Amino acid sequence: MKASILTAAFFILITASCTNENKSKQAGDTAELIAVDTTFTATNPKNQSSDCYIYIKNRDTANLKIDITGEELTGELSYKLFEKDSNTGKIAGEMRGDTIIAEYTFDSEGMRSVREVAFLKKADGNIYEGFGEVIEKDGKMIFKNHSALKFDSMIFTKTDCK
Repeated sequence: MKASILTAAFFILITASCTNENKSKQAGDTAELIAVDTTFTATNPKNQSSDCYIYIKNRDTANLKIDITGEELTGELSYKLFEKDSNTGKIAGEMRGDTIIAEYTFDSEGMRSVREVAFLKKADGNIYEGFGEVIEKDGKMIFKNHSALKFDSMIFTKTDCK
């Protein structure tokens, strides 16, 4: 009799387990679909572009390479200005409409520095560097007022990336 009770209990547990597994599987199917939907990768990724620009005037040159993904921007920037120390570094920032606001981390005279840079991308395809009053904040030089920037002295023209 003990054996038949154990057999019956075992049979009930197996049946209950299978029923619960089917219910879990049905609920899991929905959860799996949700998981697939939430991790869906779009076939059209964010706008991506890589462009290079150069500034040349007299003996001054500057090179700018920007990689844009959506509103995020990274790149490289270097200046070789006549009778001044050259500097080379990386930029990281964002596109705000047609304006680039970024931090320029560069090496010059054996020191690493960070300063804010701004560029305006105009309809002519050129990029104009912005200049204005700067202040020091947290060890970085930043623009005091973005709306007061002047974009008229350094014009970078599009060039082939090397």
